[in-house]
Amino acid sequence: MSHKMSRRGFLAGTLTASAVSPLVLPSAVLGKDGHLPPSERITIAVFGAGNRGRHSLNAMRPLPDHQVVAVAEARRDRGLSACQMAEAFYAQRLGKASYRGCTLYSDFRDVLARDDIDAVWGTVPDHWHGCLYSRVIESGKDIYGEKPLSRWVAQGVKLKKLVRQYGTIFQVGLQQRSDPKFRLACNLARNGYLGKISEVQVAVPGGTVIPAVPPCDPPEGFDWDMWTGPAPMFPFDPRRVEWLGLYMISDYCAGFITNWGVHHLDIAGWGVPEIFEKPFQVSGRGILPDRGMADTWISWRMQMQYETGLVMNFCNTGNPYEQGCRFIGDQGWVHVNRAGIKASDPKLLQITLKDADTHLHVSPSWGDPYTAHTADFFRSVRTRKAPVCPLEQGHYATTLGNVSDICLRLGRTLKWDPQNDCFIGDDQANSMLSRAERSPWTM
Repeated sequence: MSHKMSRRGFLAGTLTASAVSPLVLPSAVLGKDGHLPPSERITIAVFGAGNRGRHSLNAMRPLPDHQVVAVAEARRDRGLSACQMAEAFYAQRLGKASYRGCTLYSDFRDVLARDDIDAVWGTVPDHWHGCLYSRVIESGKDIYGEKPLSRWVAQGVKLKKLVRQYGTIFQVGLQQRSDPKFRLACNLARNGYLGKISEVQVAVPGGTVIPAVPPCDPPEGFDWDMWTGPAPMFPFDPRRVEWLGLYMISDYCAGFITNWGVHHLDIAGWGVPEIFEKPFQVSGRGILPDRGMADTWISWRMQMQYETGLVMNFCNTGNPYEQGCRFIGDQGWVHVNRAGIKASDPKLLQITLKDADTHLHVSPSWGDPYTAHTADFFRSVRTRKAPVCPLEQGHYATTLGNVSDICLRLGRTLKWDPQNDCFIGDDQANSMLSRAERSPWTM
């Protein structure tokens, strides 16, 4: 962060002046009580100020080593609200009645041109992930990118190459890795405490019907062209841009098969790396909406079969499996979701790992996994060591959902090669790994 040297010099000058004219300064200014002085804080820009963006701002609040200085948002009212939210927090931290220091932008490219920003929070809709994340990486900034990594598999492949080229710290927003109970389940699976793993069961919330509504003009301050970005342009309507519409329309998202699926699919691969790394055969069946504007899967039952005999069954919740991830071995099982963890023998949950065991990455300890995941990213920005969920891991998890979607749309069994990011011997399936992006929002 050499670009911060001028700010360090400015702060030093300010403190020198205060020695001549004594001032009472809050601890956040002086870097006391766990706070870092401004010159040492990681400067952040948040791209996207909807539900995920605001949740991210809240997750950062307990951490002393950052400052949000910019927000980019296609909806002006949301962007202003996020800036006000950030400034109110910093005013409180500084002990002031008000604070100004977070700038709103309508175009994220203007933010990337700033050389005083260290990292970006990517909390935009899924269809923007590939383009936006690539632009951030190419600007030389680190990034916390929300899941899924990309809308299309080919975009994830390009992002893998860019991260290696630029040496970017990239934390994928799969915060379950920063939750101790998920790490415990994966440590048990990895280290043989369940015996040989024969099956992994994954279940996540399914999709839904989204009734169509007539087109209308966008609200004042809503840049519809920017929001649409690389996706095909359609007339604006309020349903497609809100929860849950934007998650159920395939131009913007693969649906919950990927958008929600990526969370527990990631845990499956973290606990059994073969799921990510080895070729598999995939088959399944699913149900699409029969009306409205949604065109992603309401329900599905998938099976991934590996050469070793390992099977992963993946479905929407209750079809037939309990939501979460269950590792099944010949000596026991463990099931984990956000509500808790359980095992065939409760004693499994009390096991202490041996020194020789694989010890999965431990994020900083916070009660909220989102804050722990954020703290882990900040630590990586400073140390330049890999975070708990680096881009390549997020790509593997995202791909499992996207491959499932393609399999269902083609209605036949496919074979996937994760090392080469392609279907084996299937040109039609491989043609569905990418889609043309609307200019100028290409990678």
